[in-house]
Amino acid sequence: MIESLTQLIKDNRALAVFAVILLLLVFLPSARAATKVALRIFARILLLLALIALVSDGTRTIANDSGIVVTSALQYWTEIAPTMIENLKRTLSLKIHPLFWDGLVAPLLSLPAWLVLSGVALLILLFARKRRETNIFANA
Repeated sequence: MIESLTQLIKDNRALAVFAVILLLLVFLPSARAATKVALRIFARILLLLALIALVSDGTRTIANDSGIVVTSALQYWTEIAPTMIENLKRTLSLKIHPLFWDGLVAPLLSLPAWLVLSGVALLILLFARKRRETNIFANA
């Protein structure tokens, strides 16, 4: 039992790290605050990358006479890390379902890179936002 659990953790290291972060978020308030700060910083970095991708597409559109140039997130990812995208495709097809890649992930990644990056960043910012503290006073 322990060997199979350690093998599962070794095979899915990113999932194990995500589970530990999730447990820290649930049970430790100080870790929750630190994780939210880290997520907000990461989301702002993603927004910066989205702006860079938008400016890059806009610049190439202005320089190109044939029309609007839009680069998808999948194109950028294949240029930066082609083996990583193939490994992700194979892993998702084997672990979840072959249609998961073709039906959900590939169409999302075929959207413009600035749209994908800003959408992910806004979702992260939504989940990591500072909540206002409400004081509830009950008069008995």
